[in-house]
Amino acid sequence: MATSTSTSTKLASPVAHAIASQNAAIDAALRDNFNRTVAMFDRVRDYFVQLSTARAAFRELSQLNDRELADLGIARSDIRNVVRGKFPTRV
Repeated sequence: MATSTSTSTKLASPVAHAIASQNAAIDAALRDNFNRTVAMFDRVRDYFVQLSTARAAFRELSQLNDRELADLGIARSDIRNVVRGKFPTRV
């Protein structure tokens, strides 16, 4: 019996190795997909945080009167461009 056990272990070894290799490949693929999914949700979260920040800045600048805006060097019509970061800076 001891001989048949060691013989079956030797025969099963390539199969066990193949299964372990497949499992490792599957684990790596799942880990990669998980990391990509997390990165995608991070990008979506960052987009909404940026959008919320831009809306708050627009709201704050819109509440200023024309004199306060002039002190900042912007006109009321420039608020949207300032918030978008497309406002030309004057030197």
